[in-house]
Amino acid sequence: MKRSNQTGAALIFTLILVLVLSVMTASMMFLAQSESWSSANYRLMTQGRYGAEAGLHAAANYIINPTTGYPGIGPSDPFNAYGTNVSPVTYGGNPVVLSSLSGVSANYPISTVKSNFATAATGSLTAGSNTVKYTASAQLLSMKLIVQCGNAQQLVAQLWKLTSHGDITGVRNAEVEVSALLESHIVPCYKYAAFATGTGCGAINWSGGGPIDSYDSTAVSGGTVSTQGYGGNIGSNGNANLASHTSVTGTFSTPETGVGACSSGDAISGVTQAQLPQYIQNCETAPPPTGQSYCSTTGNVVTLPQSVTYPTPTTAYPTGVTESSLPNSGGTLTPGDTTQCAGSTGCYGDISNSITLMPTITGTYGQPGYSCTGATYYINTISLNGGKSLTVGTCPDGSYQPIVLNVVDVNGATTPIDIGGGSIANASLNPAMLQIQYAGMGAIKVHGGSSAAAVVYAPNSAVELDGANSSWYGALITKTLNLNGNGASIHYDRRLQNNAATLGNWTIDTFTWSKY
Repeated sequence: MKRSNQTGAALIFTLILVLVLSVMTASMMFLAQSESWSSANYRLMTQGRYGAEAGLHAAANYIINPTTGYPGIGPSDPFNAYGTNVSPVTYGGNPVVLSSLSGVSANYPISTVKSNFATAATGSLTAGSNTVKYTASAQLLSMKLIVQCGNAQQLVAQLWKLTSHGDITGVRNAEVEVSALLESHIVPCYKYAAFATGTGCGAINWSGGGPIDSYDSTAVSGGTVSTQGYGGNIGSNGNANLASHTSVTGTFSTPETGVGACSSGDAISGVTQAQLPQYIQNCETAPPPTGQSYCSTTGNVVTLPQSVTYPTPTTAYPTGVTESSLPNSGGTLTPGDTTQCAGSTGCYGDISNSITLMPTITGTYGQPGYSCTGATYYINTISLNGGKSLTVGTCPDGSYQPIVLNVVDVNGATTPIDIGGGSIANASLNPAMLQIQYAGMGAIKVHGGSSAAAVVYAPNSAVELDGANSSWYGALITKTLNLNGNGASIHYDRRLQNNAATLGNWTIDTFTWSKY
């Protein structure tokens, strides 16, 4: 048989095989090159992101750390120079911006702040053989003025939007943007109408049975308060004894540990869970629905994960001040009027006559250099009964500033604070304007009244609130609390959530990034 027609077939198959191998080799080379470029891109993207994050932290550090050159809002940079009723906050009608970013213009009233931020938010990092440059900007989204609880200092809560770019230039370029929200959180000091730090059964005794509800001091008109049937939250590290006609229009918070005559889970002594709606209505943020006497039958008791700790306030006289050398006079008291205490503080001994506590007034009203700010008073003991009164004074224009009254109690009096019926006169009905603090363990007696608006911060003291059908406008932080007097009540000012607070730590709340 002749095979001449198959001559050269092996060569053809060989060429086909070489072609297939060549295509496979080229494909593998292309795939390897793609993987190399992909790895390079990922490396550049990662390096750019780390650079952008470095810029973000540099911008945040400038705002948070006062030693970097950002003074914060203060005398040289007044709060009222800004438009704070809009977001973002404006200055001169334009958003407030600090920037080192190309194409983003800074707008801030103090030139040194702008230049210092631009310097602080510009830099570079070495990443292998690459150099990552970063720049950043900060835009002020919101700003709010609060009164710090425990003193007369005003604090400013801010929310900034930070944006940072990380850039790499070279054979292959990369640019990554990251952004985050930097916020100083407002932490309310008075979340409850009343809270007892004691762990005993009946740390709160409500024998008077009056209502516990809430109001908004911004809506007070002509000395008339309109209360609402919600927001009257109370709490205790122990338990509570409530009279049968008590009406708490809020929640009761407790660890429910069970102490003394109270068993675990028996948060309300002598009251079963089925009866709770009669005593505590779960009306934390809104009133009961129309036609309903309570908001819900469940959720009245909020179980706390652990006991609540309130730090002991610092109420001692300033260094070098001795109680024996201080005046015991009544009348109008002004800060800085004794040789022992100057500036915005006033120091006195035992007070038993009517007093008016004035704010700190500097200069002449209506003239350059005038200011009216809060004041802090140190008084050893205070006893006002028989028509004696404690009045919160005003600025020359009739406005109010926060007054802090620290009761020192050098000798450990049995009752260092005894303020009788109708004694407190705070016509603003804003309890943040009168903050009474006591660190000791003596007893405190206070009475309600038509203008008894104040907060009492005495976490180690037994406090008694008396007065038939009397009202206390504000909040009380105590060790134990007894509410006596038929119909005596507490009206919590919901405004305390914001205007008697402190600032928590700065936090970065959100974080996003994108690659250009």
